[in-house]
Amino acid sequence: MSDRYFEPDAETMPRDQLDELQEEKLLGDLLPWAYKRSPLVRATWDAAGVSIDDVTSMDDFREKAPFVDKDAIRRFRDTSNDRYGGLLCVDPLRAGGPFTAVFSTSGTTGDPTLVPSVTSGPSILTREFWEMGCRPGDYFVEMLFTYRGPGIHHTIRGIGATPVFVDHSPFEFPNVYRLSRELRPTGWYTMSTPLILALEQMAPAMGIDPRDMFASYKGVIYAGEPLGARARALLDEWGVNFFVHTGVADVGAATECREHDGCHIWEDIAFVEVLDPDGTDPVADGERGELVGTTLVDKIAPLVRYRSDDLVRVTRERCACGRTHARMWPVGRKSDEIVVDGVSVLPGDVWPAIESVAETEAALFQVIRPARELDRLRLRVGFASEGPHGLADVRDRVIDAVEACVGLVPDVELVPNEVLLRQGPPHKIPRVTKQ
Repeated sequence: MSDRYFEPDAETMPRDQLDELQEEKLLGDLLPWAYKRSPLVRATWDAAGVSIDDVTSMDDFREKAPFVDKDAIRRFRDTSNDRYGGLLCVDPLRAGGPFTAVFSTSGTTGDPTLVPSVTSGPSILTREFWEMGCRPGDYFVEMLFTYRGPGIHHTIRGIGATPVFVDHSPFEFPNVYRLSRELRPTGWYTMSTPLILALEQMAPAMGIDPRDMFASYKGVIYAGEPLGARARALLDEWGVNFFVHTGVADVGAATECREHDGCHIWEDIAFVEVLDPDGTDPVADGERGELVGTTLVDKIAPLVRYRSDDLVRVTRERCACGRTHARMWPVGRKSDEIVVDGVSVLPGDVWPAIESVAETEAALFQVIRPARELDRLRLRVGFASEGPHGLADVRDRVIDAVEACVGLVPDVELVPNEVLLRQGPPHKIPRVTKQ
């Protein structure tokens, strides 16, 4: 350990050694294991006419290994009555159990899927928490929700810190305020847009000073969805040193370092590709593409060449922090894109326009997407008040702001913010819906 790196050798490994390590883990260990034991992997490869013997190099893997996605896992689950979608590689009836926990995805993009996991000792997230400034003897607030990840509390204990458990709910703020002042925690996992907006509204009535509440925290993890400009400004106003955290194709996670210049992908646990969203060709470094992930370490329910639907930019240039692993910037979801009169629109494109209107500044909205190509951009937008001139005026101003932002005149349905907040898990809402 050092002042900045929890595992200096791994985090700053030269690029050529990192490439060699990936090849050794994937071809020599993970791939043979998954091909032999995962029903989904075997069925997918057999259907593509590919055998494990056909893949003897990383180039072979890139050229021949077939893809899987969320729909493939759900189809296998539903047709075979396999609750784990054909991913499980161990016997669930083995004495003592093959895994220590079963989690659930949030279900934002479809019905939730089960995720079996082993939680023993510190995880890779230890590197992120150490970079934030968490140290042995510290307290660390764990504010989580439905998908509880691979044992965050084990990660915190792996550093030597003590987790402080609270629910991911704005009604916990009085309790968090008290605990923050008494224990002076140094880390927080995780903050979300709904919590930020709720704290802004509730703090005066509760007698909470956000700056005081966050005073001891060296780092606060933000996750769940893109961080809008207004929410970002509130965190800055409260003096929060926040670190954006995102998933890596369901095979890992990526988090900003103190440079705040992209989220670090730990390439010793995940092999990632960035491909043409409509094809299989790789895109250039730094260009937008679909993130495809393959685990290098998960032998319980391994994902192999998993098309995540996530649009990202990735660079493998060394970060100013000295780490050599790739960095990622989330852009949106491929399945969220709509094309209106030839204009491509993602939720992030209209976000600034909606939060520029005072009554809708919380930027709680949904894009109505019954199909990818549409004649009209349709939005459902949450409002906090009807404003001084009524909802018709609010709607007109939202329409004008969106048109100025993306060049399209939208149809806008206004609903109270509370209606949208009930649509999803506590940390985010579905930004795209069919109706």
